[in-house]
Amino acid sequence: MDSRYKQEVQRYGKKDAIIALCAFVVFCVLSVLDWVFSTHFDMQSAILPFFGRIIGIAIILVIIFVKKEGLSSIGFHTDKLKHTLGFTFIIVLAFVAFGIIPGLIYGWELNNLGMLIPVLLTTLIMAAGEDIFFVGYLQPRLHGLIKNTVLAIFVGAVCFAIAHVPIGILDYAFPMGWGAMWLVWMFGHTVMVLIFRRQFSIIPVITTHTLGNFFMGGSLWVEDVYDYDWSSAALILIFLVLMIYEIVNWRRRAKREAAHVR
Repeated sequence: MDSRYKQEVQRYGKKDAIIALCAFVVFCVLSVLDWVFSTHFDMQSAILPFFGRIIGIAIILVIIFVKKEGLSSIGFHTDKLKHTLGFTFIIVLAFVAFGIIPGLIYGWELNNLGMLIPVLLTTLIMAAGEDIFFVGYLQPRLHGLIKNTVLAIFVGAVCFAIAHVPIGILDYAFPMGWGAMWLVWMFGHTVMVLIFRRQFSIIPVITTHTLGNFFMGGSLWVEDVYDYDWSSAALILIFLVLMIYEIVNWRRRAKREAAHVR
């Protein structure tokens, strides 16, 4: 599927990248709007806290349909679905192992399903909104302006981090510090992009993001446990496997090109 991703990014030019970056600015504004709705209004509607995300995704859908790019351009397709679901299942196993086993070892008490299900659904919606925009839409189109793959991913990671800054300033104090959080956001985006390059499907990307946020948030346990070390291990493991895959692929391509020159 890595070749499918490369074919996809070659479709885009400077105009596509500029439109995507303009959409990015709008997405940041809408993220602040979500924060305003969720913190300053009585939440009687299940939709209102995600209003900004919904509008942001609607804007993306309008753009890709007007430009006739199709949903497949942001990772929604059924090509090699069985293989994609198998890959996603491995990711689920990794997060379940690193997210649940520590609690079983230390005897933590699970929260009740009445609390866990709404939290998981909220996490899913928030993660899906970000992944569809940053990984499925923005990142491939950045290649229209930035031809170097590593630099394009770096710029996409910076955009992802910037999108979190307004809400961070308004509502959160990070024990790790802002510098560390920038690295966390950029690292997280890089992992999501590597998964997307590997599968060219948004399904495993959303799964990884959702489970990562859910387990790291400590919502699974009654104790106020923010199990960054254990849950982060799953993300780091996935990253290392994907990096090894990218390096092996790069070496194979280099050998093929060298053989072709001869």
